[in-house]
Amino acid sequence: MDPKIPFVIATLFLFCSTARAQVFVAGLAGTAALSGKSAIRATPPAAANYDPRVGPAANFAVGYHFNDWVSAQAGYIWNRNLLTTTQLAGTALSTSQDTLTQSAFAFDTMLYFRPRESHLRPYLSVGPAVVSLLDEHHAGLRVAVGIDISPRKGWALRYSFSEMMSANPFAARLSPPASGGLMNFQNLFGVVKSF
Repeated sequence: MDPKIPFVIATLFLFCSTARAQVFVAGLAGTAALSGKSAIRATPPAAANYDPRVGPAANFAVGYHFNDWVSAQAGYIWNRNLLTTTQLAGTALSTSQDTLTQSAFAFDTMLYFRPRESHLRPYLSVGPAVVSLLDEHHAGLRVAVGIDISPRKGWALRYSFSEMMSANPFAARLSPPASGGLMNFQNLFGVVKSF
């Protein structure tokens, strides 16, 4: 088989039906849960951890349906979480609370599993993000699954569950510092309008 044939088929699949291409906007709100971190040091003895609470989240996006199966969207994501931090140095124990606000710009490629005429359209999306946290900017990766439910033409209700992974500057500021990235899990509900 000619090695160019799979490339041609994939290109036709991605960009066929350009007359059916559509712009869409989405607005979603819900909750965000962050991953916690802890660190222990033996000499001198010290320990630290933070425990995040579930907080509010929002997501606004503009996207483009290339065809029934492939779409792309760019969006702004925001969440705020209350963190309880506990630090132990020798025999001194301290506890504090901080409000952590995280925002991100994400660029997702979306793969739908049913055609646009369907009332139920599950999707999978993945893409890079620029994450802002504690006045620092880091690269992130966002993966989401969701479903669009279309009660009428041009409108859909959307549910999305996403995970965004990025660096964790808050954990790095603990004493002793904790290692590992930050995971942000979001449950979002909202509406999508196609034009």
